[in-house]
Amino acid sequence: PPGLSRGTVLGRPGANVTLTCQDKGPVNVTVSWQVEERGAAAVGGRSRRLAEGNALLLRRLRYEDSGRYSCYVGGRLLRSLRLLVEEPPETPRVSCYRRSHDKDVLCEWPLRAKPSPGTRAMLWV
Repeated sequence: PPGLSRGTVLGRPGANVTLTCQDKGPVNVTVSWQVEERGAAAVGGRSRRLAEGNALLLRRLRYEDSGRYSCYVGGRLLRSLRLLVEEPPETPRVSCYRRSHDKDVLCEWPLRAKPSPGTRAMLWV
């Protein structure tokens, strides 16, 4: 999606996503995956080992699955991807009105769904 940096994968809560280490390469090597969870860098670099294999399937994504996923062969880093689990932003439907000529303008943005944690919005007038 536009606006995401290269190496970032966007996943929706509840969806499945497959992360691929190498597009092509030797078949007879053992690829291992590791994840550094969101916020782990600030808390002492908490990371955990995951499954082995060139492709890593993550099922039923949750917000907590966000983090940096890295794959290694023999301890050598091959690829690092940032997984961001969020609802895609909705197109805003903003309506503004004034009750009378001497009152402030009021603007409303009704949400159809609860936004993802950490979502911020600004209204520039």
